[in-house]
Amino acid sequence: MSKDVSLMQQTARRMSGFLGRESTVVRTLRPAYEEFLDWSYQRRGIPWSINGEAYRIDPRQRHRLAENYDASVAEFLRERVPPGAVCFDVGANVGVYVLQFARWSGETGHVVAFEPNPSAVTVLRKHVAMNDLMEQVTIVPMAVGRSGGEAKFYACGADGMSRLGEANRLIADRAVEMRVPVITLDEFCAGEGLRPDWLFIDIEGFEIGALEGARNLIERSGAALNIVVEMHPSVWDSAGTTRSCAEDLLASLELRAVPLTGQTNPLGEYGIVWLERR
Repeated sequence: MSKDVSLMQQTARRMSGFLGRESTVVRTLRPAYEEFLDWSYQRRGIPWSINGEAYRIDPRQRHRLAENYDASVAEFLRERVPPGAVCFDVGANVGVYVLQFARWSGETGHVVAFEPNPSAVTVLRKHVAMNDLMEQVTIVPMAVGRSGGEAKFYACGADGMSRLGEANRLIADRAVEMRVPVITLDEFCAGEGLRPDWLFIDIEGFEIGALEGARNLIERSGAALNIVVEMHPSVWDSAGTTRSCAEDLLASLELRAVPLTGQTNPLGEYGIVWLERR
């Protein structure tokens, strides 16, 4: 059966490449094909490679878990995250970094995944279970910000462009408004008695606010805390942030943004950065 399914997947990839992934034919057939894959693997997830590592995923999420996902960033992290590390993934979505952090930190490590989107959390829980990581991963269904409370959140299914404040313009016509709980990393760490070794943040423009809400954690941890952030400066204004605010915050925390994805202006261009100690 597995050989037959593998052959069908190869045929489907060739057909999609020939007709176009978003062609009418491919889009029409896709739900039935994904249901077949799900059934074929007994709802336990299809075998899938992410940056050369083997995982199992929901077949409906293939487009969100690219086989070469932020490959240069993954290589940077893989070389530095040691066994036993405690890793926080803020804006975990369906778990592409959760799965990798769990693999890199090993059975003695722990991953805390923050994700406020209910649809994404449902898929994230599936992926954690499919990869037998329930003991290693804690899912916190909350947003992370500069202060705790509740906020408007705009979601389109499990789409990773869902965000606080206002809808991403790329999904604005499909986004649904809801209210979600918000916590600061300082509050969470104090309440749980946890201190991460790695902090990865990707929250669609609200990253500076999340860092402001983690000031005590960052100051107390010093060089023991490694921070990687996906910067979205083009939408900082909708998150109540400016470049000047970002520069002042990093300067006060004695951090410097080092680009990991080729950008030349790490606080002016979209991209992933490592916040290096000055």
